Amino acid sequence: MLGDAPSEHRASRVRAAKGHGGLLRNQLLDIADHLLEDGGADALTIRAVATRAGVSPPAVYLHFASKRELVHAACLRVWSSLFTELEAVSRDIADPVTALHETCAAYIAFGLRHPSPYRLVMAGEATEASRQNEDACFRYFRDKVAACRDAGVPVESRTETARVLCAGVHGAVSLLIHQERDAWPSDSDRYVRRAASSAVHGALLTASQAPTPSVADVLRLGSRNSRPDRSRRDLN
Repeated sequence: MLGDAPSEHRASRVRAAKGHGGLLRNQLLDIADHLLEDGGADALTIRAVATRAGVSPPAVYLHFASKRELVHAACLRVWSSLFTELEAVSRDIADPVTALHETCAAYIAFGLRHPSPYRLVMAGEATEASRQNEDACFRYFRDKVAACRDAGVPVESRTETARVLCAGVHGAVSLLIHQERDAWPSDSDRYVRRAASSAVHGALLTASQAPTPSVADVLRLGSRNSRPDRSRRDLN
């Protein structure tokens, strides 16, 4: 399948101890993760992974039949940690809208921490990793929107509202990861929180009707939101 069979000497180098094949596979994925983060998809090759692992390329091919499969596996592993993070930040929050906000903030922060895997899954060549993760993310956010609707938030269509929400958080990530780092906001935490707030407010406040905004609307909402802060300043 890979051309000439490896020599007996080379085969002896790559043969994992019985029961340790999974360990080597995880080590190769660790290396693939670092290569992706440091240099993107172009830096992730079978030969580069083999060199860093101190094994021959056929050792890598024992676990991954091609570069495409290696990239697929690396992206799936990175993205599998996303849902753990999303659940961790929202699990103990009773208010479903606040939980949705924290979920959106965690999603944006995740994308900014892992720009190469994010680009590959969301904007790169379509793979099974892309389909699995895009579908899983959308279903996850749709369930969060449904929880808001169950709590009384007027939502005509949870699917449409989830689309609008995903457009907001995905856009917040994509805007930055396609730029050089020196063009990113100096206060990335503020950017993440504001983008998450914008996505949630924009999606939920237009979930039953979407009137054309006006200066009067913005001033009215802004005055309402700033009133508690002004009261606290008066008390101080």
